[in-house]
This record gives sequence, structure tokens and C-alpha cells, in this order.
Amino acid sequence: MTTFILTWDGSDTGYFKTNYENDIASTAAGVPVKGRWSFGSRRSGTSAGDEVFLLRQNNRRGIIAAGHLADGLIFPAPHWAGDPLKVTYYADILWDRVLPVADRLPLAELLAEVPGHHWNHIFASGQQVRPPADEALADLWKFHIASHG
Repeated sequence: MTTFILTWDGSDTGYFKTNYENDIASTAAGVPVKGRWSFGSRRSGTSAGDEVFLLRQNNRRGIIAAGHLADGLIFPAPHWAGDPLKVTYYADILWDRVLPVADRLPLAELLAEVPGHHWNHIFASGQQVRPPADEALADLWKFHIASHG
């Protein structure tokens, strides 16, 4: 299994507020939710079940969600911001847990506990987290989630 970082700019157009709030509530109740997320320039190297983490960028940076690739396929579709001239590449995601921004796994903890990844050099979705940082991230996320019920 491979681990990837997906990015969210923190805007309501990047993760529609209603969808975000619904995903928080559903996953807190133990119900995974299906969604899709842009995969940046990555077009291959993914498989069903690969782990994904959603990193909020800009302000209040940190991991706010985790899940798995539904089928591992990356496909083109209209850009998330609605520009009809742009195409973005997406993957279908099964989100296991989505957290409110206030409960995120902060960047400072990622820098301290998962030093094998360049957390300050993530500029787009689809970046792979390589071993042993992938296991350290998974363990840190499990600990973080346990502390948030």
C-alpha cells in the first residue's frame, strides 16, 4: 500500500462548506463517505486501497482527513473551481475520518514526529509519502484520532 498527501487550500470552493460539515458528522459517527479529490500532476502509481491524507494549506496547516483510494484510478474531469476551460485529474476517495479544522493534526507535530517527509515543500496534491515516514504518519494519525474520540 502506498501513502499520498492531498492538499486543500482551505477555501470553501476547494471543499464546499456543506460537504465538509456533512463529512465531519458522518465520519465522526463511523460512516465513511465517498468523495473525489484532485491528484495534482500525478497520473499513475496508485492502487485501490492506497492511503490518503488531506493536508490543509495556507493558514492553520495540518492534516484534517484520512481515507483510502476507492479504485486507484486517476481520471480527468472539469476543474473544481468551475472554469470550463480547465481540466483537473481526480481520484475517488473513501474518507474514513474528516476533522474540523480546530481538531487538525497540526503541521508542527508533523514536522516533529514525521521528519522523513518535506512538509514545507508540498505544493500540490498527489505527493507520495515514502517509508518510513508513511508508517510514522499513519501511527501519528491513529494516536491523534484516538485523542479526539
